[in-house]
Amino acid sequence: MILVTTHVNTDFDALASMVAAAFLHPGATRLVPSHVQPAVRDFLAVHWDMLRLNHRDSVDLAAVDELVVTDTSSWERLDAMRDLAARDDLPVTVWDHHMARGTIAATKEHREEVGAAVTLLLERFQAQDTAFSPIHATLFLLGIYDDTGSLSFPNTTARDARMAAFLLENGADLNVACAYLDSSLDDRHLDLFSRMLAEPEIVRLDDLRVGVCVQDARKELNMLPTVVSKFMEIQGLDAAFGIFPMGSRKTAVIGRGNPKLFDVGAVVRRLGGGGHPGAGSAVVQASLESTRSQVLELIRKARTSQTQVRELMTPVSAGLSPTHTLREAAAILERPENQSASRTDGRPGNQLGRQALPVVNEQGRLLGVLHKSQLRKIKQDRQWDKSVTSMLHHNVPVVHPDQGLREALHLMTHSDLGFLPVVEDDRLVGEITRASVILNMYEL
Repeated sequence: MILVTTHVNTDFDALASMVAAAFLHPGATRLVPSHVQPAVRDFLAVHWDMLRLNHRDSVDLAAVDELVVTDTSSWERLDAMRDLAARDDLPVTVWDHHMARGTIAATKEHREEVGAAVTLLLERFQAQDTAFSPIHATLFLLGIYDDTGSLSFPNTTARDARMAAFLLENGADLNVACAYLDSSLDDRHLDLFSRMLAEPEIVRLDDLRVGVCVQDARKELNMLPTVVSKFMEIQGLDAAFGIFPMGSRKTAVIGRGNPKLFDVGAVVRRLGGGGHPGAGSAVVQASLESTRSQVLELIRKARTSQTQVRELMTPVSAGLSPTHTLREAAAILERPENQSASRTDGRPGNQLGRQALPVVNEQGRLLGVLHKSQLRKIKQDRQWDKSVTSMLHHNVPVVHPDQGLREALHLMTHSDLGFLPVVEDDRLVGEITRASVILNMYEL
């Protein structure tokens, strides 16, 4: 028997990728784990027979000759598969989009960094011209939309978008998909949300803020990930973890975060769960307080991916000394390299040209900045022969190489220079420009 299955706490991507994998193994037994997410449970209540699914207790593992696993690569996340894990003669195929390797030593492995695991299988469908019904197309679309936030999460790739279009072309029903992905919160969720906002625990990692909230939640609530996401948004956090008791020795942990700043998936994987940098969840077989302590410890030990100024700073492209006159400064500002909309190194420039220049003494100390707006105030020709020090802005926002990009962006937002001087040991060592921030933001 060929067995196709996925991870416990099954979401729509897990279910969709499992069903899709069964298409590639005709006659395979499709096993749904005992615990699935509430929205998935609602979907299965209607579609169980049509999808030809089986419960865990109806499958004899001794009869399994081959195993196919989707959306995870860890034995610990499967539904009581320890007997299979001990078999060295069992061929195992893994389809997964989580790049952190698990404990399954797969015979065949299909692992690529896309937004949803089902995307990998759908690409195979498209290449092989595999036939499937509009109902299957709707489930597969639910899988993509669920794991990519309807193509809005940062983990979304062009491949996910292409497969979503492929499914719509093959009859996927958006009305059905939207009904099962409805993110509206009812009064029970709003009550939980209010309690979370009232009792946040904030952990600071450098200039990052990670929220942890422990709250009782009714078991039937099916929008806990949305509640955690909104908690993170309202509190202005970089990541958030909701910890919810499910029993005296069973606790659910749901994490959401900005994947460019904090890897939520790395934390929940240490708890035995799964996820990607922006989202993850785990069910921990431990008390509420023990789980809370463990989450806090993992957060404090986590490596943040906050970009530092020194990673983006560049040498000062143009500067002035105290011996320069205002006339000379105006000429330097009008040079082509300070006016062009593009730079010779291929980086984007400022369409308006350079608006200001730093003034540095012989020791490399930043004295201030001369801005173009100051030069427009000159009314008499003899003023042009004065030193640039006569019109300096002295209170200039500066950053240190070890400061985080977020703080630099805050300073840049309140400055019209178009750049920030980088100062270390009282010396100007470089600058951080809008162009370098854009390059980092868009990963060009």
